[in-house]
Amino acid sequence: MKKPLIFALILGCSLSLMLLASCSDASYITPAMTFAYDDFGSEPIASSLLGPKGKDTQVVARFASTQITPPADGPDIRFVNTEQAMWFLRKQVRQLPKTEETAAERQRLQSTYGRLYNVYSTKRSAFLSSPSSSYGRGGMNKALMMPPMPPAI
Repeated sequence: MKKPLIFALILGCSLSLMLLASCSDASYITPAMTFAYDDFGSEPIASSLLGPKGKDTQVVARFASTQITPPADGPDIRFVNTEQAMWFLRKQVRQLPKTEETAAERQRLQSTYGRLYNVYSTKRSAFLSSPSSSYGRGGMNKALMMPPMPPAI
């Protein structure tokens, strides 16, 4: 009688430890990419998304909320939502006049968009390939949560 009780106790403890290990923050880390402030355009253009440029401003694109207020202590880092950054870059490239003076800036914005697109499309594909938790009339269309983006501007 004692052997099955001990076996059940050991099994219960090991399952609870596995559950705790699977709930750690490390399993939910999503990729974050670091950019220079100028990758989002010159300061007059990028300041609407990132705020004013600092001395050595770094921009981190992630799948979380945008935070343009730099921390009081430490390096000047701005956090921007990946999808919001992609919409911003598409809008800025469309508004730039197609002249030789703006060709370098246009190319830089398109390069930044391309880097963001690779991460976004990978995450979107993984998100859409997983089974939905709600079915039927009350279900939510997962494609609306992460809309498709064109591969290039």
